[in-house]
Amino acid sequence: MKLKKTTNKLLIAALFIGIAFHGSAIFFTLETTYDALIHLFFAEHYATSWFEPWNYKWYTGFTVMSYPPLVHQCIGLLSYVGGLKFGMFTVAIIAIILFITGVYRFSLLITSSRTAAGYAALLAVFSSSFVETLHIFGQLPSIIGISILMHSLPEIYLWLKTGSYRYYFTSLSLIAVTVTSHHVTPIFGMVFFIFPLIGMVIMDHAREQVDSIKEITFSVFLKSFLKLFKRIVGFGMSSLVIIIGCILPYWINTKNNPITQVPIPHGSRDNFLEVTSSGLVFFLIPWGGILLIILPYIFYRYYSKRYLFFGLSITILTVLGTGGTTPIPKMFLGENAFNILTLDRFTLWASIMSLPMLGEFAYRFIQGDIKILIQEKIGAVYHRLAGAVLAGLFIFMTIFTMTLGYFRPSQPAKIKMLPIVNFLSQDQHDHWRYLTLGFGDQMAWLAAQTKALSVDGNYHSARRLPELTTRPIERLENSKFKGVEGIGSLQQFLTVPEKYNLKYIFSNDKFYDPCYISVAGSD
Repeated sequence: MKLKKTTNKLLIAALFIGIAFHGSAIFFTLETTYDALIHLFFAEHYATSWFEPWNYKWYTGFTVMSYPPLVHQCIGLLSYVGGLKFGMFTVAIIAIILFITGVYRFSLLITSSRTAAGYAALLAVFSSSFVETLHIFGQLPSIIGISILMHSLPEIYLWLKTGSYRYYFTSLSLIAVTVTSHHVTPIFGMVFFIFPLIGMVIMDHAREQVDSIKEITFSVFLKSFLKLFKRIVGFGMSSLVIIIGCILPYWINTKNNPITQVPIPHGSRDNFLEVTSSGLVFFLIPWGGILLIILPYIFYRYYSKRYLFFGLSITILTVLGTGGTTPIPKMFLGENAFNILTLDRFTLWASIMSLPMLGEFAYRFIQGDIKILIQEKIGAVYHRLAGAVLAGLFIFMTIFTMTLGYFRPSQPAKIKMLPIVNFLSQDQHDHWRYLTLGFGDQMAWLAAQTKALSVDGNYHSARRLPELTTRPIERLENSKFKGVEGIGSLQQFLTVPEKYNLKYIFSNDKFYDPCYISVAGSD
């Protein structure tokens, strides 16, 4: 007799709601995010010069090998169908689908409950950390990287547990996709997701050797580890070869052009108790109200014997995500890595790691033992009231995060690029370099539409000009926010423009008028 495999209605609902909600919202938010237009700029490079490793539009030239190419290449390919923005929005919708299904598969692996995993997928749609990463930060490669990594975890588990080579090849294939999507995700993903997963596989294998999980001792665990040792080492070595092979151009570029810049301040490294705005954006919003409330439950579940290694992992991620609030992140990462990395990624991963337990809690609260316990202790009315409060807080954080960019815009109003593009394309104006001031991240969209070159840019890891690398300024375009040092860096370019072949300045901010007017007057 064949068992009928039923469709998970919660997962289907999550996908429909996720595509409808985020798929419509991105048309209003994505272009105003911090990073989306930067990825669109990289995509334009691949669309026009697929095999050219150098891009000369920013910083007097930099290599695109400094960023994994997959997401940019996908946008570039799709641009042949409907343009660059069509490619960007299509990839964003794919990222939404991958994230929701990735959370479901990861949660099913952790909880072994299709219902709990379904709840996790549904809650992931409205997760404030996901909303912020997509609609505020526009970090498409990060989303796709972590989503594919979550898809790879069940395959890795099944390879280590069963030894079936089908899962060996699927897991390595997914890791390859992860690596080419985002460079940081696989490096830390190995540490914070795959290593704990290996520990859970060993624990599950040990559980099969005894009558109950309480009987698992260190010696039983060690025996299971030795039995699985060949598969673990084989997978580890294969993964290392895949990672190095897929990202080799990036590693070579990093070795030849190490980041030797003055550290650029970032809000995720602030002391959140002193700079409360950074605490809001990089800690409270990613965790959201409900995750912070049930954080004791999440840690309690992850510190049970089966999930012990995930418990250690989420603890480290949570602490690293506190930025400069405590000295621990700098001690753990080292001063160089601390000053280069943006630490909000650790909070993002910690919140994603919490989703399986959030789904399990929701299942138990809505139709499981926690529901029965609360109703028996204080009554059904208070159970429904508590549920309404938690749901209301969850939805509030989602709406608050989604509308944050509206109430506190991170970008200037949309700039009409066509007149500038037309000007640069006429009378050989694009034979000279230009500079934008007050454009925000829209400078990347302008760069994607013209052949003209700029001394500035919007990917500061690729900078090589000493005038930029010796100052803690992300880009000349927003130099006013860095005070005297920022304006000083800008004036280096304005006082001797011939040194950089700089001829045109496009300003969207009257603050900068005295800077270039005084320079022009001195001539």
